[in-house]
Amino acid sequence: MAQAQNTLLVREWRTTYNRGVAAAPALTIVSTLSYVYLSYNLAFTLNQHKAEVYALAALVTGSIVPYTLIFMTKTNGKLYQKARDSKHLDRVVEFDESKSKKSDNAQQLLAHWSVLNFIRGLLPFTGACLGFYASFYMTS
Repeated sequence: MAQAQNTLLVREWRTTYNRGVAAAPALTIVSTLSYVYLSYNLAFTLNQHKAEVYALAALVTGSIVPYTLIFMTKTNGKLYQKARDSKHLDRVVEFDESKSKKSDNAQQLLAHWSVLNFIRGLLPFTGACLGFYASFYMTS
């Protein structure tokens, strides 16, 4: 029963991961370039400080890419492999958790991924807060 549960967990993770891979890069690029544009347009005006805040928002938002590559690639790869191992046509096939390393248990990997993903989510959130602050609370 636990193996079937782990199989379903990693398959659901794969579905969620694939949706994120499809949408997140475009959102990151648009957000980051928007902050870069705002920063550049204000850089040579009297709003230098506002330009710096937009530049910081761009930096923080865009840092999601190196964060993902540096900290999450290994865990994503292990989870994706588990999801691939569990797939067999349209039915759920149990994979043997006992054959994998203790640290590669599906539930432990998912828990670790959740922490990493939460931290990663804080990056664009912080960028959005900085952009909001620059837009609505900083005087011209």
